[in-house]
Amino acid sequence: MQLTDENIGDYLIIKVDGRLDASWSDYFADTLLDHIRSGHHQLIIDARDMAFLSSAGIRSLVRISKELHQVKGSFLIVNAQPFVAKTIGMTGFNHWLSEELPEAIRLVSERGQVQKKLSMEVYVLKTSSHLSLMKLDLWTPWEAIQTEKVAKMAFPDGVFALGIGSAAESVKEASGQFGDFLALGGHVIFQSPQVKSKPDYLLSEKEFIPELHVIQALACKGKMTHLIRFSPDEENNAVGLAQLAEHVLSLTRADMAAMVILGELDGLVGASLIRSPGTKSDSTVMGYPAIRDWLSFSGERVYSGYQSLIFGVVSRTKNTEAKSLLIPLPSNPHISGHFHAAIFPYQPLQNGEIELVHHVHKFLNGPPPQALFHLIDDDRPAIGLGQTSFIRGACWCAAITKNEEDLI
Repeated sequence: MQLTDENIGDYLIIKVDGRLDASWSDYFADTLLDHIRSGHHQLIIDARDMAFLSSAGIRSLVRISKELHQVKGSFLIVNAQPFVAKTIGMTGFNHWLSEELPEAIRLVSERGQVQKKLSMEVYVLKTSSHLSLMKLDLWTPWEAIQTEKVAKMAFPDGVFALGIGSAAESVKEASGQFGDFLALGGHVIFQSPQVKSKPDYLLSEKEFIPELHVIQALACKGKMTHLIRFSPDEENNAVGLAQLAEHVLSLTRADMAAMVILGELDGLVGASLIRSPGTKSDSTVMGYPAIRDWLSFSGERVYSGYQSLIFGVVSRTKNTEAKSLLIPLPSNPHISGHFHAAIFPYQPLQNGEIELVHHVHKFLNGPPPQALFHLIDDDRPAIGLGQTSFIRGACWCAAITKNEEDLI
């Protein structure tokens, strides 16, 4: 089998030459799924030279159709030979068949094709909205934790947060379980401080609102104002976290902003707690290599091809209320930030404007998260891993315009 493709407007036309049978169905499906993953959600199969179609081939077409349905894409088969069209019709998929190309393709062909450069598309969501910020900094690394300072914090819908906390019922129990957490859309993902442990999560249901005992947190309340859809362009195969943060600050025209990213990873660089800070009994300064008993570093760029759900706060201004929890990004020294990322198996995202809470809920009701990281920008000479980067995805953002103290 030979597959060739041509991009016309918003459509990708794939010409099939050969037999779509058991020998070729996996190759065919994998190739088309790669196109979907690359953002092509309007697919047309030109079956003029498809000589044969078996039940295995039908199953591969069903797989493609279901994947496109999830992202509200479209799927057509044109120029099918009589045997192929009859096989499709008799199996109940006659709606796949079309006798001609969509009008949009004919118009583009008549006017001449315009090459589309993938980069960043911006959607304005709430121009009059803003975010307020609360900083909770009850623990200074790596001092002993004072249990009387541990706060109980709730995470209703409309609060975006990251930090270090525990879902334990009491402060005493929490002292041995403090780990990184991420809160979005009324849901909380948290990582137990144990080597090779998987993240757990609390989903808001009816009157239940997730709560944690917290020793550190950056929490924002309000609505996101913009959505950025980003993809590779002709010069860059990936978008770096610092590059995306710079774009957010420029777009929101703010000294400080919050951002939520749902994106396919090119590679992640991060660390996670493997021992609870609550078990530290003294305030000695933690150095290398002792720090490796408390933190696990990625060691290499990891989770390429996975989907990441990230919340972060970024700032241009050094003298901010949150400066103790914001760290300069070596990839862009003029920006400081703090980011936590939950890692999920890959799921395709619909193109265009998408809604934040719906997609957070969708991911948390699918395959469970694989890991939770505090993202770092590793600028060590020669051996540094650089920054987390993305292939494509969505980034919701808004300016932070005031500080609050009443989000606990």
